[in-house]
Amino acid sequence: MKFHFSKKPSAPAPQPTEAQRASQRRALGAGAYASALGAIVLVVVILVNLVVQAIPTKYTEFDISNTGLFTLSETTVSMLKSLDKDVTAYYLGETGGEDANLTRLLDRYAGESSHFRWEQRDPALYPTFAAQYDAQDASNGSVILVCGENHAVVDSADLYEYDYSSYYTTGSVDMRFNAENALTTAVAQVTRDASYTAYQLTGHGEAELGSDFTEVLTNAGVTLESLSLTTSAVPEDAAALILNAPQADLSEQDVEALRSYLDGGGRLLVTTSLLADTPNLDALLAEYGMTRQEGLLVETGANHFAYGYGGTYLLPELQSNDITSGVVDGMYVFAPVSQGILTGEATGTATAESATRESAADPITHTTLLSTSSSAFSMLDYETATTIQQGENDPTGSFDVAVAAENSDNGARVVWINCANLLLDNINSAVSGGNAQFLGSVMNWMNGEENAAVIESKSMSADSLDVPAALIMPLGLIIVILLPLACLLVGVVISVMRRRR
Repeated sequence: MKFHFSKKPSAPAPQPTEAQRASQRRALGAGAYASALGAIVLVVVILVNLVVQAIPTKYTEFDISNTGLFTLSETTVSMLKSLDKDVTAYYLGETGGEDANLTRLLDRYAGESSHFRWEQRDPALYPTFAAQYDAQDASNGSVILVCGENHAVVDSADLYEYDYSSYYTTGSVDMRFNAENALTTAVAQVTRDASYTAYQLTGHGEAELGSDFTEVLTNAGVTLESLSLTTSAVPEDAAALILNAPQADLSEQDVEALRSYLDGGGRLLVTTSLLADTPNLDALLAEYGMTRQEGLLVETGANHFAYGYGGTYLLPELQSNDITSGVVDGMYVFAPVSQGILTGEATGTATAESATRESAADPITHTTLLSTSSSAFSMLDYETATTIQQGENDPTGSFDVAVAAENSDNGARVVWINCANLLLDNINSAVSGGNAQFLGSVMNWMNGEENAAVIESKSMSADSLDVPAALIMPLGLIIVILLPLACLLVGVVISVMRRRR
């Protein structure tokens, strides 16, 4: 038996009414509008973010540090705005362990000039990167600045300075941020077109320049070489000669070589010792209107001698002029055991020859660089004296310790520092580098380079707020008890008033 089932035809689906179709169209339109608006907002946010990133950080980030850690000095801003060469700074920092202080400062540099940019190079990801700039020994956190074929390395140790002078009395260390000074000096170094060679004379027991001073000369674009006048003539590329504290006098042949060099417009820097008898050298200096003030300088003026020792530890006054403009304001130059320098008519004439040459060499102008206070005196019998007391015949007054002489006829320039200790590293460190800055400033003047002002480091130590002992208890009561009770009472009053409503 077969059964047949017939399928009942289904009723047609009801069609949406016009109102339903209108509602669907409105919902679809609203969804499309919301999607389009979201896309537009997303695009706007991305564009705004890109624009903000392109704006220099000095307009988007404000330096609220009390010492202006990230505010560039006028010296740096002027240098960056005048850049006409591309400079790239490579920061050797580990990813995730960047020095935020340094990266913010680099952002400020990049914001001041389109010719300056910086990139990070993680030593773990780029292990051989630093080696191509001879900086394979650079520590983590260092910066390599590159401009064309020139490059300079700013080691991380040069970015911060630590002053331990008050550690044993206060238990604190003054930490200073020196990155701007180090970076600006390096930028000037790699963008400098001219380079110079200075020759340090040997053969007379001269003191060799220490690392503090050779580093300053390198930053000034000066390469230091040694030269013996006994075996070699003055090279044609000699931008300057340095005669640092000879312990023996120069021979007549040596003096004649120096004289010929200066007659051709040469440059000579001399430091001398009161313990060395150098009549030939003194005669040459007399030709430029400078002679020794006999005796040992003793300073009696307040703040003009160092560390409470006798007044022979001179802190002479740094005269303000174009030659000394490269020394930062407020820094000292330390000149222990010095003699004075007489200039002009006060020099007399050492010999008939020097008198004739002085007259023929006019006009020679003198510029005082370092001098004592007016209350200093020159101790004539210092070799036999047992105390630092002024004798009846000891002259008093302001004495020049360093003088620059310039011959406007042939361009010769001579700087005489009558202190044998001024260019020693340990003396320089006693005044935080003031002596080295002085040498760099003098050498720039000799080479005709403009002195860039040295940028002072900025303290990172915040001043502590000391609460007087008499106020500790009252302030504790106010903060711990009275203020919480007042807040509680105000809350109760507000709650009661709301309930009554």
